[in-house]
Amino acid sequence: MTKQKKAENTKKIWAIGGGKGGIGKSLFTVNMGVGLANMGKKVIVLDSDLGGANLHTLLGIKFVKYNLNDYINKTCELEQTILPTSINNLWLISGANGILGSANPSYFQKMKTIQCFNQLEADYILVDLGAGSSYNVLDFLNSADEKIVIFSPEPTSIQNVYGFLKSAIYRKLIRTFKENKPVMDTIKKAIDPKNERKVSTMNELSKRVYEIDQDGHNIFIQTVKNYRPNTIINMLKNKGEQNIALGLNLTAKKFLNLDMNYLGCLESDDIVSESVKAMTPFMKMNPDASVSNSINKIIQKLV
Repeated sequence: MTKQKKAENTKKIWAIGGGKGGIGKSLFTVNMGVGLANMGKKVIVLDSDLGGANLHTLLGIKFVKYNLNDYINKTCELEQTILPTSINNLWLISGANGILGSANPSYFQKMKTIQCFNQLEADYILVDLGAGSSYNVLDFLNSADEKIVIFSPEPTSIQNVYGFLKSAIYRKLIRTFKENKPVMDTIKKAIDPKNERKVSTMNELSKRVYEIDQDGHNIFIQTVKNYRPNTIINMLKNKGEQNIALGLNLTAKKFLNLDMNYLGCLESDDIVSESVKAMTPFMKMNPDASVSNSINKIIQKLV
C-alpha cells in the first residue's frame, strides 16, 4: 500500500476539517471511506490527530499496534501502520491517543506526515484533521487535493468555520509568499489584530499587495481564485437550515473572495449515535438510511 517506485500517481487526497471539535468530522470521514470502498475504490482513512485519535474506535478496532506517531518517530515502517478493517477495500492509519506532546508536532513531524500522505498507494486518502486551526491543521488541509469543511447549524459552529476558512486561506497565502518577504510581511501585518492598519476584506489586502509587487499581485489573485473549499452541513434538523450554507458562502465571497462549493447536508439520524455505540459505521449498519444516502450523494459530487 506504499510506493515502491516512482509511477504515475492518480490517487486523490481529501482532507476533512472544520476547526471546531464535536461536529462529526471523524464520523463523516469513516463513512465516506466506506462509501468509496463500496464503489470498489481502494481507500485509506488516516487519523492525523496526534493527540486524540478516534477513527479506530469508530471502525471497531480495539487494539492498534503501530500508529502514525510511531512512524513519525521512526519506531516502525509506514507499511506497519496500515491496518485492515472489516470493510473490503478500506484500511486505516491511526493517530496517537493520549501521548504527551504528540498533539503539537514539530515542523519536521508535520512535514513527515504530509510526506506520508504522498507515499501511500490507494485511490483515495481521507485525512481526518484534528480540532482547532493550528498551523499544522491548516497545512494538512492545504496540502490536500480536496478541502472538505464540515459545520453544524449552530451559530457558534458557523462563526467558528468562517474563522477556520479565513485562517486557512491566509495561511495558504503566507506559505505561497514565503520567499517573497515584502509581500509575506504585508500579509502578516494586514491580518494582525494588534495592527491599526489590519484589513477587513481580501480586496483591501489585494490592493496593498499590488502597491508593492505587481507580479506578486498576479500570483496573489490566482492563489485566492484557485482556493475552493467544499462545505457540508452536519446534524441538520430541517431542510430550511440549508440556507445557512448559502449565507456562509456569500459571507466568504464578500470578505475573503472565496468561491466555495456546497456539497450537501447530513441529516440528524438516530442511526448515527447507534453506530457509534456499536463501533460500526452507519454506512455498513444500514446503507439505505437517509444519512447514508446523503453520504453517497456527496461522494458522487466529488468524484
